Amino acid sequence: MEEVLRTHDVFWQSYARRDLDGRFAVCAPDITFFGTGSHERAANREQYRAMNEIGIQQYPAPFTIEFLWTEVKVWDTVALVEGVSRWIIGQGRDASATSNRHTTLFRKEHGRWWVVHVHGSEADYRVAEGEYMTFGTILQRNAELEREVVQRTLDLRVERDRSRDLLLNILPGEVAEELMAKGYAEAKLFDRATILFTDFKGFTAMSEVVTPQQLVRDLNECFSAFDRITAKYGIEKIKTIGDAYMAAGGLPTPNTTHALDVIQAALEMRDFIAEGKARKQAAGQPYFEIRIGIHTGPVVAGIVGVKKFQYDIWGDTVNTASRMESSGDVGRVNISGSTYRATTHHKNLAFTPRGMVQAKGKGELEMYFVSRSLG
Repeated sequence: MEEVLRTHDVFWQSYARRDLDGRFAVCAPDITFFGTGSHERAANREQYRAMNEIGIQQYPAPFTIEFLWTEVKVWDTVALVEGVSRWIIGQGRDASATSNRHTTLFRKEHGRWWVVHVHGSEADYRVAEGEYMTFGTILQRNAELEREVVQRTLDLRVERDRSRDLLLNILPGEVAEELMAKGYAEAKLFDRATILFTDFKGFTAMSEVVTPQQLVRDLNECFSAFDRITAKYGIEKIKTIGDAYMAAGGLPTPNTTHALDVIQAALEMRDFIAEGKARKQAAGQPYFEIRIGIHTGPVVAGIVGVKKFQYDIWGDTVNTASRMESSGDVGRVNISGSTYRATTHHKNLAFTPRGMVQAKGKGELEMYFVSRSLG
């Protein structure tokens, strides 16, 4: 009984939403009215086609249906559904509605129910009381509907995957999955994370001697390389701000190697810029130089805004990392005392103590230059 009712509802909703484009109602290729052929032969008139054209003018918007009540009767492989439905034509304030009583006959073939006969009692069926419409090619029409369902399912899947790929391109995977599953992503506190800032020396001066297009190309080349490097070491790009690049290790998935990961990424970034500088100097072209700063500490991370989602981080750790960059030297990676203590045991790194260095707005901070060990 439930299968019959589902078939009934799908059929009528599909029928009601049919585009009114000249195939509507009596001219649809899968609908034949009882007596139509003999009537047209006798009268020598295409009466029903003319009625269809009038119907298109009278009902310029698709139908939707609300079922007020239905009664189902099943006899083995035959079923009958009787009911009253409310047909809504158009949308909003322009919508109009009428009630119809209809009877739908079903036959079960190959384990599935098919609509084989429909009887309507109202003028919206374009027939008078006592006339019938039957579906001579109902199997073909059902196959068409099934193909439409499959295609729309595929289209929805493509759109879903496209939206997912877009989110994954701008948000960490774990955060994107949470956003798609719940509709929002909660901000989280990370007790330990390592933050990296880069900044180009003389960027403003360089912008005055090269074209805007060349400046953007060079900047894109650098930031694209930085993206590949952060991906290599499993750290998260947070954002770019002008010529500054910001990334973080240890989030959104916490780990114990974030300080080392970020330092190794920073050293590769420094080397990339140094190689580019050498090429540019040899060609007599202006070049970038870079400062990099790193600090380790607690941060809060989450999504801000409702449009153009952005995963961001907040806290004093972020401000201190920025001060590590601005207090460093060109071509050097400057780290804080907390980052130093998290990585001092690593034999492949060499540290140069700088003592307590004055940082704008932060007072004196313990700093170290870090490089690869030559031993």
